[in-house]
Amino acid sequence: MEHMLSGPPLGNALVALAGAAITLWVIVAAVRMLVAPGETDPNHPKYRVLKEDR
Repeated sequence: MEHMLSGPPLGNALVALAGAAITLWVIVAAVRMLVAPGETDPNHPKYRVLKEDR
C-alpha cells in the first residue's frame, strides 16, 4: 500500500538527484576554498590565526 504523501517514483528520484547534486557541489566548493582560498591580502585576519609561531 502506497503512503498518502509519497509522490511518483520519477519525482522522488528527481528530488533525490537534485539533493545529491547540490550536496556534491557544496563539498567541491568547500574543498576548493580550503585548498586555494584566493586571499592574498597580508593584513587579512586569517594570517593572525595561521601564524607559524602558534
